[in-house]
Amino acid sequence: MAHLKRFLASALTCVAVGMTADAVDAAGAVDAAGASGGVAVPEVLAATPYMGWNTYYGVGGVFDQGTILSVAHSLLDRGLARAGYRIVWLDYGWASGTRSRSGELTVNPSQWPNGLSWLTGWLHARGLLAGIYTDAGASGCDHQGVGSLGHYQQDADAFAGWGFDAVKVDFCGAGQEGLAPQLLYDRFAQALRDNSSHRSMLLNVCNFWVPGQINGEQPSFLNSSYANALWAPRVAESWRTDTDIGATGKIEFQNVLRNLDHDAAHPKAAGPGHWNDPDYLGPQLGMTGAEAQAQMTMWAILAAPLILGSDPRKLSPATITMLKNPQVIAIDQDPLGIQGTAIRQIGSGQVWVKPLASGNRAVALLNRGSRAIRITTSASTIRITRAARYQIKNLWTRTTVTTTGKISARVPPHAAVLYRVTAIQAVASASAETGELPKAIQWRQSFLG
Repeated sequence: MAHLKRFLASALTCVAVGMTADAVDAAGAVDAAGASGGVAVPEVLAATPYMGWNTYYGVGGVFDQGTILSVAHSLLDRGLARAGYRIVWLDYGWASGTRSRSGELTVNPSQWPNGLSWLTGWLHARGLLAGIYTDAGASGCDHQGVGSLGHYQQDADAFAGWGFDAVKVDFCGAGQEGLAPQLLYDRFAQALRDNSSHRSMLLNVCNFWVPGQINGEQPSFLNSSYANALWAPRVAESWRTDTDIGATGKIEFQNVLRNLDHDAAHPKAAGPGHWNDPDYLGPQLGMTGAEAQAQMTMWAILAAPLILGSDPRKLSPATITMLKNPQVIAIDQDPLGIQGTAIRQIGSGQVWVKPLASGNRAVALLNRGSRAIRITTSASTIRITRAARYQIKNLWTRTTVTTTGKISARVPPHAAVLYRVTAIQAVASASAETGELPKAIQWRQSFLG
């Protein structure tokens, strides 16, 4: 079990995404300290935002063993798994929700001819992880599908026994049943911790309802996705911050911007082991290429889980290349774990900044509007170390320029530019300094207040 815990905590981070050398060294130092008999470090799942693929937007609720194996082969063959997208997550539709006389969830042998334990074993043998879905209520949406109410421990034991590594607990059915989320998720989290296989499993809180979405009055603000960040960090590795960005086969950029804004409401809630979740990546499901790239840019700035919702078997080579961009992924996976924030807005243009463990800054220039505009900021505004000159690397075009402080770009409509900004003097002296990560941790505290 130790290898699984370490895999969940770190293998989805530096090894998978090509993290910068200083960040890898810092992460390794933390691991070494924990292994050397020093101060005990509590287990942290999802030390950086987890990555993978989910069935919901790309294939919907109709899939089987053949579908999952085919998608998994695509993740492997097209390099997405190597880039970090390793969790293969079964959403609604993996089972009807029927139970045996003893209360065990029924697994359809026609849908899963080799069984779910075989499936997770097959995925694990290829370096992948497995995720599964249930609802906190008695059933799923509209009284259909899997619901675990009254069977939390039984289902947690089943998921662990089958070998799953992550569990998405929806609140669609539970919300329609008039239930309140906090107590139910507390109980489900405890059931996962107490599973009979002693298996570590990530918990994603999918209470996606916004105030009044169910019937015009329910849920209340405190029972909605807008309030998840107030309580979910103590029980889960991630939690939704808004409703869905679309439906199966259809994503809209205006919904991406909406979820970006609501996710941005709680930057202090995010950090190693617990992440705000603005929903899945959805390239080629209705957005333009620029919009899809802007979504990935902003999700990286947010330190959001990078779960691909699109069917990887249908994506163009250009989209696959975008999703695999190691330098963009490294921004999302930065071990400091700060969620970036918007520091300036003029018209439809926004400047977002995210401090990185190396002392560098990730800067996103986002154009939310329908016309191209120039967006400008400066080194002093993004609060990077003072230097005579700065290196600005465009992580999408992979071009680099130097500046005395000005950071600017003409940004097309519904698009974003992503820079890594480095103080050149700091680069020259970094190898001679020690304790850079603790300084970065101090910066995290000062940045978030």
